[in-house]
Amino acid sequence: MKRIDALNQMHVVTNQIVKSLDELKPSMDENGPEDLDGINNMITRREETIQLLDKAMKQEGTVWSEEEQVMLQQLNKLEGKIQPRLSDLYAAFSEQMRRLQQGKTAASKYNTGQAYTDGAFFDKRK
Repeated sequence: MKRIDALNQMHVVTNQIVKSLDELKPSMDENGPEDLDGINNMITRREETIQLLDKAMKQEGTVWSEEEQVMLQQLNKLEGKIQPRLSDLYAAFSEQMRRLQQGKTAASKYNTGQAYTDGAFFDKRK
């Protein structure tokens, strides 16, 4: 694959990632698993494209044409949009996991051999 083709492919995939991240809702509860899987798949495709670009650079060198330089600048701007969005997504996911863990902890403490009946707890432990 030629370097310009790899750059074009990377540009397309990166734009798709930005578009998908923009469509996500701020709360993880409002996003479906297919939304997150789609972004993960695009990131994997982008990683594969970066590897292709790396191979092309080894063959063709690193003297960039004017068109390639423009594409690299555009990719840099897109990267500036992606990183904060991925950080926000990671933070929202971490918060959701923290809440889930708190719920599990509370449930396990609640079911430690005690029974609740009509406003009173009865300890079943001996």
